[in-house]
Amino acid sequence: MESLDNENTVDDWVVVGKITTAFGIKGWVKIYSFTENSEDIFAYKPWSVKTSKGWKQIKVKNWKAHSNSLVAKLEGCDDRDAALAYGQNDIRISKAQFKPLQENEYYWKDLEGCRVLNQQQENLGIVQSLMETGANDVLVLDIDDQAVRLESDKGKAEKQRLIPYVTDEVILKVDINAKQIIVEWPSDF
Repeated sequence: MESLDNENTVDDWVVVGKITTAFGIKGWVKIYSFTENSEDIFAYKPWSVKTSKGWKQIKVKNWKAHSNSLVAKLEGCDDRDAALAYGQNDIRISKAQFKPLQENEYYWKDLEGCRVLNQQQENLGIVQSLMETGANDVLVLDIDDQAVRLESDKGKAEKQRLIPYVTDEVILKVDINAKQIIVEWPSDF
């Protein structure tokens, strides 16, 4: 394993999952995948894993689905203690491993941190994260000091605003370079 701490910038990496804990006594670990199809995490090689000594490049020797989760055997991880040392650590990959995006496609990571404005130029907040729903993805905005205030039914200031990520209906324009998204959405909703 080699250390990757000084190789590339934060923007060159994307977290695609997490090693949660050990699985059994022979060095296998449980994997929680953030990829759309959970098994796709194993298509990316190599992984970079955060350890107590920094980011380390690792290879997956074997993996399998187990019940409703995934488990993997990592190269050089041969017992439960070694597997436990990887527990609760992020798995990241180089952005270069992703396939090129089509026009008007974006990775969630690229949308995070974008300022959202409606067509009336009202500031609605900053994209904190996205979440999946059955129908469509949803932008989760932090309502910061620059954003239009949103109040609950009881008159209390809300801290977050949710906006459906529906292109051409709600999401009108995304400018990743300017870190800005224009939406058709009222400031009082």
